[in-house]
Amino acid sequence: MVAVATGVVLLVGGCGGGDGGAGEGGSSSGGSGTSLTAAQVDKEIGAAAGAAGFTKASFDTVKPELKDCMVNWAADEPGGEADPEKAYADTLAGLVKAGWAEGEATKKGTADVKSLTKGDWTLKAASDLGPGIKTVVFAGVLGTQKCTELYVSELGK
Repeated sequence: MVAVATGVVLLVGGCGGGDGGAGEGGSSSGGSGTSLTAAQVDKEIGAAAGAAGFTKASFDTVKPELKDCMVNWAADEPGGEADPEKAYADTLAGLVKAGWAEGEATKKGTADVKSLTKGDWTLKAASDLGPGIKTVVFAGVLGTQKCTELYVSELGK
């Protein structure tokens, strides 16, 4: 599960506005978007996921240098839920209710990835609830110039 969560974080990090400016909505300058800290994003994910029945896994794959720019929230044993697909859908609905705007969605087999945005943050919600190991991960990146430079330098190592 750690490898899956790390893969999602790297996927998000690679897609988080890497050309140095034009993120979705262009809110990285001028304050037109909601200004959230990484701790606030983590708290919003935790509130929505907790209300749906998920608990947060104890591991964290975010490098210390990226803690202000990146969030990784993985559900601990999502297969233990009576209906993990409903819990995942309820978590997404809770995030939308908290002001996150839904974006692209991709479904391939049992894997489901959805993009959500709020202010300068892009959140990738990913689940694989098919047979075997089940995963639910939420990985967020802050699309500011400072964070983009950190992603390039830290994730490129």
